[in-house]
Amino acid sequence: MGVLSRYLLVRFVAAFLGVLVALSILVGVIELLADFGDVITSSKGFLEAWIVLILRIPHKHLPILIPASAFAAAYLSVGTAARSYEILAMKAGGISPLRVLVPLLLAAVVISGFALLLNETVAVQAREASRRHDGDDGGVSFRRGSFWYHKGHTIYNVRDADPAARALLDIAIFELDDRGRLLRTIQAARATIGEGGRWHLVDAVLRGFDPDDASAPSHYERLADAEIDLPDETALLDVNVSALSIAELREYGAQQEPGDTESLRAEALLHERVAEPLASLVFVVLALPLALRVERTRSLAVPALQGVAAIFLFYMVREYGRTLATQGVTSAAGTPWAIVATFLCAGAWQIWRTPR
Repeated sequence: MGVLSRYLLVRFVAAFLGVLVALSILVGVIELLADFGDVITSSKGFLEAWIVLILRIPHKHLPILIPASAFAAAYLSVGTAARSYEILAMKAGGISPLRVLVPLLLAAVVISGFALLLNETVAVQAREASRRHDGDDGGVSFRRGSFWYHKGHTIYNVRDADPAARALLDIAIFELDDRGRLLRTIQAARATIGEGGRWHLVDAVLRGFDPDDASAPSHYERLADAEIDLPDETALLDVNVSALSIAELREYGAQQEPGDTESLRAEALLHERVAEPLASLVFVVLALPLALRVERTRSLAVPALQGVAAIFLFYMVREYGRTLATQGVTSAAGTPWAIVATFLCAGAWQIWRTPR
């Protein structure tokens, strides 16, 4: 049995690495073709465009490519064995396929752990490198539950951003003179960056200071709506709580009021971030009974389509679960784990029903 287990395990690992490399290259080519016009007109050249694409893949695509590769590897390694009667030969020899497949499940656990480590190290660093490569030298950093951005003589503090609406939430702006002395502060519950650097502020407080006279009273003005001219700092629109690491999400949640919307959102995102890499294990558990079914159907296509439907359902349920959890409709901490557990149980039940 050990020889058969190693045989399938080697096939699984080789297939996983091959599919992951192939999908990464395919995604890179698709992104390159999508941005081909910008590449042609860019003064940075073709090589620089490839560097940008390589930096995008770890933080934008690998969280999906790794589970997809795990599913494809499990299905192909076991499905081809079933189609060539190797699984039938195991049964004839008195060996249960379920016992032989245990190492594949353990390998899926390892892949899930690897994905978690990758998300918290390489993906975070690649995102930061991609931002800097795009020309953002100001340096957006996350500190004490919010994002800080320093550009020239201006310091920005933002809780979160909505790139689609070009809006910043809970923003504070500190304007300094050439000697680093405070000239003006601007605080607003919401700021929308218009074209040409025209900012629209909601519930704004403006304070002006005289740096040459520390005893002079500050100028104070409170406005429900205001329009001001500021630099068009589009780098601020890249701040995103959902892109934070696990440690940063814990820090962000600790800075929020317990029970409010942002606290629930932070808790939901935190647990989803921890549970997300388990998709590799879930997909392998879903793939194995479909692959064993090939022994009866003699077709790789039909079970594969069923697997694609299961993957689509998983991501759809997870997306709806995230929305409900962040809005407090369902448990912020329990929803991601309940979704993973449900699909794991469904796959395990299908494996248990497989003829031995």
